[in-house]
Amino acid sequence: MNKKTKIGIGVFGILALCIGLFCFSFIQDMKEDEDEARKVKIQAQEYIKNTFKDETAIYDTLFDNMGNFPTFEYAAKAENKKDHTQFLVYYNNETKQMEDTYIAEKWEKELENRIRPSIEQKLGALDEFWIEYDKRTGITYNVNPNKPSSYKEYDAAPFIQISIPREPDKKDEEIFNEIVSFIQKDAGLKHGTVSMNYVKKGVPIDDKEWRKTF
Repeated sequence: MNKKTKIGIGVFGILALCIGLFCFSFIQDMKEDEDEARKVKIQAQEYIKNTFKDETAIYDTLFDNMGNFPTFEYAAKAENKKDHTQFLVYYNNETKQMEDTYIAEKWEKELENRIRPSIEQKLGALDEFWIEYDKRTGITYNVNPNKPSSYKEYDAAPFIQISIPREPDKKDEEIFNEIVSFIQKDAGLKHGTVSMNYVKKGVPIDDKEWRKTF
């Protein structure tokens, strides 16, 4: 075996070791830390006891290993047994306090139940339909979780995404405007952004998008 071959084998071995260490480190970072998960459960249980009057149970934990939530890594998954709203309870690293997403999740569900049937009646089957309020909506608007009221009583502005699995049609602009009008007048949403695009099974069909903020 000549000198160049030995050097090549050595370099390859070092690279393989580095790649192996990187992969091992990545896998470890992606795994949930049991102690942290247990900690957030204990914190959430105490928070729920002091915050909610209705029976509320923790059923799992969330580990945000992809950085989707900038204010926390671990959260407890909880469910209000009275209205079956599922939400997160977590320690906010920025505000330094325990918080929850109950109001945001409850209003998302309330608004979806109010508008989705009419939207599907106009557009047919949808590829995607989702509503998103800011997760801190309940805190921002100081909503009592034991008297949550309705989204109609507040200025909180959600984002509403409608994706239809077909090519654009010349009547779509008119339909979209009717949907926005319905959301404002009939569903009673004061502010929000509505977007409608063309997607089938998660794949864009056309780059056309209808969007309105009110």
